[in-house]
Amino acid sequence: MKRTKKFLSIVFLASCISALPSCGGNQVSYDINNFLINGTAENPYQIVKEPVTIKIFAPHAQGNPDFETLKMFKYLEKITNLKFEFTTCDTSAYTNRRAAIWEDSNYKPDLFLFNNATSELVQFQERGFNAYVPFNDDSYSNLSGEIGNVIDNYMPNYKKLLENNFNIESKDDNAKQTAILSDGKMYSTLSVKDVARDLTYKMFINQKWIDNLQEDYPNLNLKDAKDIETIDQYLYTLECFKLYDANRNGDPYDEVPVSSKSLEYLRNFILASYGYVSYGCELENDGSKFTYVPLTNSYREYLKTAYDMWNYSSPSDKSVQNLMDNATFSTTTDSQMAKKGYNGVLGSFSAAAPFIVTGYSSKGGYDEDYEVVGPLTSSLNSTKIHWGFGYFKADGACIYSNSVYTREVARLLDIMYSELGTQLISYGIEGEDWVWDDENHTSWTFLVPEKFNGTSEDYRATITPNVNTASALYWSNDFVGKMNDETMARLNKQSETYIPYLKTPEPSKYKFTSAEYDEISTIKASLDPQLNYLEASYIRGEGGVNPHNDDDWAKFVDTIKRYNGERLEEIYNTMLTRY
Repeated sequence: MKRTKKFLSIVFLASCISALPSCGGNQVSYDINNFLINGTAENPYQIVKEPVTIKIFAPHAQGNPDFETLKMFKYLEKITNLKFEFTTCDTSAYTNRRAAIWEDSNYKPDLFLFNNATSELVQFQERGFNAYVPFNDDSYSNLSGEIGNVIDNYMPNYKKLLENNFNIESKDDNAKQTAILSDGKMYSTLSVKDVARDLTYKMFINQKWIDNLQEDYPNLNLKDAKDIETIDQYLYTLECFKLYDANRNGDPYDEVPVSSKSLEYLRNFILASYGYVSYGCELENDGSKFTYVPLTNSYREYLKTAYDMWNYSSPSDKSVQNLMDNATFSTTTDSQMAKKGYNGVLGSFSAAAPFIVTGYSSKGGYDEDYEVVGPLTSSLNSTKIHWGFGYFKADGACIYSNSVYTREVARLLDIMYSELGTQLISYGIEGEDWVWDDENHTSWTFLVPEKFNGTSEDYRATITPNVNTASALYWSNDFVGKMNDETMARLNKQSETYIPYLKTPEPSKYKFTSAEYDEISTIKASLDPQLNYLEASYIRGEGGVNPHNDDDWAKFVDTIKRYNGERLEEIYNTMLTRY
C-alpha cells in the first residue's frame, strides 16, 4: 500500500470518525456546472467538461500490474474525462489497511472499489458514522449540495439491473434484499456474478482412469463419472484407483486417489452427501433455522468417512494404504497439488478448473481426462446439494460521504455496470482486446498478441484487476459465457452440472447487528482454530482418537461446546428470527 498506517479496529474507530461529515478529506471547491449528467451528443460516457481527479482505494492482487497501467482504467479516463488516483494494497492486508484510512486526516478516497465488508457497513450505519453515501436516500446531500437518490438520479443502468434482479432467476438470491441494511439504505453497490464456472468449486475425477479399469477389469462394474451418485460409489472408485494400475504406467503403487488443499472443498463435497455443504453455521434446507454443522451427526459421518480414507489399508496388500493424499494437510496451494496432477498420478481433486492442477492436454497435460462428479447422496441424506457462492454480495463499491464528487463517481459506477463496463472489466475493449465472431453476437474471441510472453490470463491482467481476485462489479454470463474458447466452454458445461443443486450456507440477504458481528468475530477467533485442529486430529487418528468411537465423538462435541459453538448457533438464529 502506498500509505502505511497502523491498524485500528472498527470499534476503536468510533472516536476517530463519529463526526465524519465535518472532518478532513476532499475539501475542494465544487462546480456543479462542470458535471454532465447525460454526457454529450458525441460522447454519452463523458462525465465532466474539465478533468477532475477521483481518488480510488482498492485491493490489489500480488504480482498483478499496478492499477495505473491497466488498460481498463486508461480507457475509462479517456471516455469519461475523469482522472484516477489509486491507493492500493495487497488483498491479504486489505482490511487492516482500510481501517487505517479513517485515522488519516489528510486522505480520504472518493471511491472504495471492491471488497467492502458487510460487517463494516452495518457497524458504521448503526453507530451513526455516516461514512458512506446512501445510494437510495431521496433527501441525501453533502458538501457538494443536494444530491437526492443517487441510483434514481445518476445510475440508470444499475437501477434497471437492480429492478430486474440482474436478470437472474433465483428463489434464494434477491439483489435488493442483499443490498439493503436494517435502515432501508444501500451503502454499497453489489458485486454480481452469474457465470456457471464461478458459482461454485468443482470435484473432478479421472474418467480416463475409469475407462482404463472398465476395460482391464470389467468385473469391477465401475460407473462413469456422470453416473456416480452416492458417497459409497465415489469411495469405491477411489479404492479401485488405489488397488489397480489405473494410469497404466506399470507402477501399481503411484496412483493418488484423491488430493486437496488442506481439505479445502473436499470436506464440503463429502459433507454435502450427508446433508450440509459447509462446516460453519448453515441454514437448514427448509430455511427453518441455522445449525452449527460440527455439532451434528452429519459432521461425524464426514469425519468417519475422511478417517477411513486417510487410514485405508488394502485387505490383500498391506503396502497399499491411504485413499487420501498423505500430503493433504501440508498442501496449501494449487501449484503444490499440481505436482501430482502434472505427473499423471492424480485420481480426483477439487478445484476451480482441472487445468490449474493437471495442465492443458494440448500442452502435454491431462485436463481433458477429467470429468466432474455431481452432488452425492448417502444413507443419511437423499437430497442432492452443493456449496454455492451466491449471485450477489453487498461489497461492490462505496462512495465516501464527504466526497464532493458523489455524482461523478455514481455515473462512473453506472458505466461499470453497463454492457460496456462489464466487457471492459472482463476482457477489455471491443475491437482491440476481443472481437465478435458474427453479426448476431453469439460468440467472441479474445485477442492475445502473438508476441506476448505469457498466458492469456497474464495478458488479461494487463487489462483488468479481475485476475486472481474477485474484483468485478458485474461478471456477466451474458458476455463472459459467449467466449469462443473450447476449454472454457467445456468448463462451463461441467459447472452447469451443479447449478440446480447449489446452496448458499449463509445467504447474503441476512445481516447481523453490529454487536452480533463483534461477538461472532470474537467466538470464531478461538473456535475456528480449535475446530481445524480437532478435525485434523480425528481424521489422522492422532493420540488414538477415532470418530467411530462414541466416547471420542462425545469429547469432540464437548470441546466444540466449550469453545462456544452452541452460542454461535444461537446468535445466527436470533438474527434469523428478526427476518
